[in-house]
Amino acid sequence: MTAYILGAGASAHAGYPLASRLLQALSNWLDCKDDVEHWVRDCRNRIVRVRETFGSLDDFEGILGKLEEYGHSRVKPSGPTTYRQDAKDIFHDCAERMRGVDLGNADRPATGFYPQYLRSDLISAFREYFLEIETNRSGEIAYDSFARRIDPEPLIITLNYDVALERSLAKAGKWDIGTGYGYTAFAAREASETTIYKLHGSVNWFQALMQDQPPPVLFTRDLKLLGHENLADPRVGPNGIGVNNSGTFVLPDPRKRFYWEHFWQPLWAAAAQQLREATEVFVHGYSMPAADERVRELLFGGISRDSVINIYSRSISDRLAEEFRGRGFARVNSFPTIGFETWAS
Repeated sequence: MTAYILGAGASAHAGYPLASRLLQALSNWLDCKDDVEHWVRDCRNRIVRVRETFGSLDDFEGILGKLEEYGHSRVKPSGPTTYRQDAKDIFHDCAERMRGVDLGNADRPATGFYPQYLRSDLISAFREYFLEIETNRSGEIAYDSFARRIDPEPLIITLNYDVALERSLAKAGKWDIGTGYGYTAFAAREASETTIYKLHGSVNWFQALMQDQPPPVLFTRDLKLLGHENLADPRVGPNGIGVNNSGTFVLPDPRKRFYWEHFWQPLWAAAAQQLREATEVFVHGYSMPAADERVRELLFGGISRDSVINIYSRSISDRLAEEFRGRGFARVNSFPTIGFETWAS
């Protein structure tokens, strides 16, 4: 079996930013949006909070690390601010006071924000941003070439949130929503030839409130984007359904957390079982950062030492190759001058 490990560099050709530039790219996109929809104004306000608190939108991972230090405590500004208070933060304070929590002088206007609501709003915005990229896509992309090139029944592990890959595989007749994500979403459909294990989540996955077991909820607009015009998740009624926005979307934190363990654990276990059978592994556009401890453990601990490892991660390819060799892998090849789109074509 051939295994493909895909990072953000593998989706760059499709118009998606690297993780470190994700927040700045979102800000640029929001600046071009009509603010008729209230969520656009609210998210722009969120972006202003981040910029005025941390001084820059660069290094999204670093910003998330700083936010993590606050836990669920309100982030207080160190200087003057121009952003307005968010209703969710105000409601949080009201609820805390009703519980008898002392939040200081209630007569003074609140400042700052709560990290958990900021994170949830950013995830919502990322979903909309990525949806628009795919909705407006036209023409050939490298994933189309990849879908035509790969052998039958490969193992694909991606750390990306976008759905460009599955759209290309579906167009090539090699992937189906029924079982294509490593769990059964629609039992009546034929088994998917190819499985995509999205180990950091996907923009089209949601966790229903009070839901403990997979699969995640799939909304109609996302199913249509994948080519399923007449398919509907039976859990979504005519008035929609309440969902947890964060349970199926792991932000690029320095210390990643997987809150919906009954979903993530079997997904990662299935990917690990498949990976042990791989005889050749391709790493495309993935830097294997230290923060991805769980992925690194999966790769270094799950791939057979007899497997051939091919690394296409641009300038860091040689460094990753040396790390694999240091872990006991003898058949390692590095291709620092060949990007994913060149390899795929």
